[in-house]
Amino acid sequence: MTIVASDGVFSFMDIRTLNYFVQAAKTLNFTQAAKECYISQTAISLAIAKLEDELGFLLFERNNRVIGLTEAGKEFYNWASQILHSYNNAVKRCENIAKGYSGDISVAFPSFFDGLFFMPQLKDFKNRYPEVQIRILTVSPNDMLEALKSGEIDAAICWPYDFLADDELTVYELCNMNLILAVNSKHPFASMERIPAELMKNETCYMLSFSDQQLTKKDLQKDLIRAGLSELNICECSHAEEVFMQLELNNSIALVPDYFRSFTKSQVVYRELDIDKNLGAVITFCNLKSNKNPTLHLLRRRMRKKNTSDYEKAFFA
Repeated sequence: MTIVASDGVFSFMDIRTLNYFVQAAKTLNFTQAAKECYISQTAISLAIAKLEDELGFLLFERNNRVIGLTEAGKEFYNWASQILHSYNNAVKRCENIAKGYSGDISVAFPSFFDGLFFMPQLKDFKNRYPEVQIRILTVSPNDMLEALKSGEIDAAICWPYDFLADDELTVYELCNMNLILAVNSKHPFASMERIPAELMKNETCYMLSFSDQQLTKKDLQKDLIRAGLSELNICECSHAEEVFMQLELNNSIALVPDYFRSFTKSQVVYRELDIDKNLGAVITFCNLKSNKNPTLHLLRRRMRKKNTSDYEKAFFA
């Protein structure tokens, strides 16, 4: 805060001195004010005397042990109290922003169902940090990388393999998930408890598209071969919602994350695959290394599921 002294020379009043004055004005006792400010009475008396000299008018009327505010001191106290209040609010607000406790963050999920799966973690985060505004989007996995690099989103929740190949990204594990069969209730598989791989040959099976994510697609193909499902006729859909519409329409099957069963109540039943090794993948939290949004670190930690390790580490680090 800059003050022009009577001789025209600029001097500077700091927040600490302003606080000394406010405490002294509240108590009208320099000894008590000094205790409140954790300094000596001599130090607070000198600070206020210097302040009065800089201002060019008296703040206190001194009469032996009794002190009182001058009329100018009373008015200055009102303004000083407002300044300190605004300063403290500004510091608190900026500290929250710097620590990620306040601000904005945008997160993309591959589908509505993936967002619902992580909703308990998102709600918990929101309860802890109510000043953070979280913007949720559903973005096709094929478009997530571009959305990250363009700044449209701060974080992408997705399978990691293509993101790991990009040196500009950081990838953190959130949880593991299994793939199961979603089956139209009129399909013959609906009457079976577990579906052997040999019965699925040449079946049309709908899945969320990863056509532009070649490493992810390659990893999935390897898993399908190991599971004896290499002859599946995979039909890719741009969005998970399209997968379920195709199931309803075509009396068919789909491979979906096992948690989808909690969020769908249409003419669809879920069946386990009778195979030696479960089909599965890791769900990860991806963001640009250059993204300095401090909320990223806080949100990433809150979104991690219990079946991951107890300590945070970069995926495949």
